[in-house]
Amino acid sequence: MPRAAFGSTWYDTALVVAITAALYSSTAAPDLYYTDCGELAGVAATLGVAHPTGYPLFTLIGHGWVQLPLPCSPIGKLGALMVVLGAAAAGLMHRLMLRLLGELRWLDARGIRSVALLTALLLGTARTLWTQSLSVEVHALQVVLIVHLLYWLIRWEQTRLRSDQLWAAFALGLCFTNHLSSIVLLPGTLLFALMVGSGRSSERFRQLLLPAGITLTCALAYAYLPLRSASEPIFNWGEVHRSLSKFLYHVLGKQYSIWMFSGSARQQLGVFGSLLLPNVAVPFALVGIWALWKHSRALAWLLLSLAGVCVGYVINYSIPDIEPYFATAFIAGAIAAGIGIAALWRFRLMRYLALVLPIVYTLWNWRAVDLRHHWLVREYVRLVVEPLPRGSIVLSQQWDYFCSAFWYMQQVEGYRPDVVLIEKELLRRTWYLHQLARWYGEPITRCSTEIAAYMPLLEEFESGEMPKERYSIIQRAFVALLRGFIERNPDRAAFATPEVLETEPDFAATVTARPYGATLALNTERHDLPPPLVYDARRLLESSSRYHSERLDRGLAALASQAYVRTGDALLAADSTAVEQARACYYVALQLDQKSGAALERLSQLGRR
Repeated sequence: MPRAAFGSTWYDTALVVAITAALYSSTAAPDLYYTDCGELAGVAATLGVAHPTGYPLFTLIGHGWVQLPLPCSPIGKLGALMVVLGAAAAGLMHRLMLRLLGELRWLDARGIRSVALLTALLLGTARTLWTQSLSVEVHALQVVLIVHLLYWLIRWEQTRLRSDQLWAAFALGLCFTNHLSSIVLLPGTLLFALMVGSGRSSERFRQLLLPAGITLTCALAYAYLPLRSASEPIFNWGEVHRSLSKFLYHVLGKQYSIWMFSGSARQQLGVFGSLLLPNVAVPFALVGIWALWKHSRALAWLLLSLAGVCVGYVINYSIPDIEPYFATAFIAGAIAAGIGIAALWRFRLMRYLALVLPIVYTLWNWRAVDLRHHWLVREYVRLVVEPLPRGSIVLSQQWDYFCSAFWYMQQVEGYRPDVVLIEKELLRRTWYLHQLARWYGEPITRCSTEIAAYMPLLEEFESGEMPKERYSIIQRAFVALLRGFIERNPDRAAFATPEVLETEPDFAATVTARPYGATLALNTERHDLPPPLVYDARRLLESSSRYHSERLDRGLAALASQAYVRTGDALLAADSTAVEQARACYYVALQLDQKSGAALERLSQLGRR
């Protein structure tokens, strides 16, 4: 492209960024979202240490962003950062495609600008990539970093400058400082580097020594984790400063190894198949790979390797929220689709079809991704916590719906600092009891006897050195610890979300439980509990009526429905004349979950009164 024309493309880039930013901000979640959102927001806001694998780059960028004087809460600021990152990824894709199409020389300047803009918008409207910019998570940054890497690889192939190769190496290193799923980038990047390099095979490998050193040097970012951990920040997952083994256990995500190659490949491949068309214009992508194969085998192999390795690796990872891990394949597919559009641009019908594709993808994916009215998570947290008396102890393992979000609300916003939340499953990690003691003090330290008996066993278990015949011993100590939290704090009412008693029958056998809102009140004979507060369900009902197709939305609605059934039961147990209040609770439960047999049964019983 002529220099003047190329310079004017910055206006096109700005247009791409503006369009995607407007699209994402119009559909972004207004508040907390599921799973790790609350914890990651808390880590970024307080400069802490996140769950494995630590995500140092995300934490540092997020913390810096939170310091900006924007007129919103930390979660609002971080939500805006996700939008900015998504728009930046689209802008980078636009620059990448301008460079790539200019080298292919299939189009005139106007055609190059048109196809580059279309490709960037196709990336921005791809369902999975769009979703990553709508709530606080690490994947929006990962998308930017992957596109950034591909930009420098393509630039290096064109210029053959050593400096561009080193920038590509640095970009690869940055990917690893955010997410270790970047391992899927290595085979394709290495193959591309060997194909683009000059000289004999041995010389090509030698040329990669310095770039490899630069990539590995980026791992120094992980030094942030033990350095910050040693200062005991509010969020200090793993306490990785304790030893090298604790650091490596955390950074390498060893606790996730049980989900790798566990036999769910067919199911996860089905997930990928269901996501393929909403993310990639497959016919254009196939044409693009064919056209690239004739023009640049190295680039064709790069895109094929990235997509193939990504899918082959990710389908063997058995977690429910697998969609973001296919991002590398979808980015490669977007580039291939852009090349395919360029190859077919001379055909008027294909040109018109390509021009409407971003509009088609926007309309197709909008409803599936739109989170602008999603208040479910904060409302559910309040549904759980609002009825609880001051100083309550709550045992729960509802990480996706409750615990993560409550961490943020309590530790960052100062919501209900009197409540002691104990995440039951995290009690199986050696660092967590220390964090509990720092957060809540006396209610935890009162259990010093139980903790002293449990911790040596937990260290043995966490190190992988505990034989299976000793599992019953640590389980007894674990149950004793759970009991200790209740019995050592007789001045505090104790509660558990129902799944705690369902998954710990040995513990359940040692306590009495009765319904109390979203929780079960434990050993209530020690406390004179008032009837539970009936939480205002209007916002919860409004939001749940819009969001009921996703797994987590359905799960939260079912939990909230059960909470209102238990609230109605508790009201009747406290006052048999509170029929209308109980009936209203059962109706809310039925609105939240129309399949709630418990709500239907209660309403039927009240109808016979």
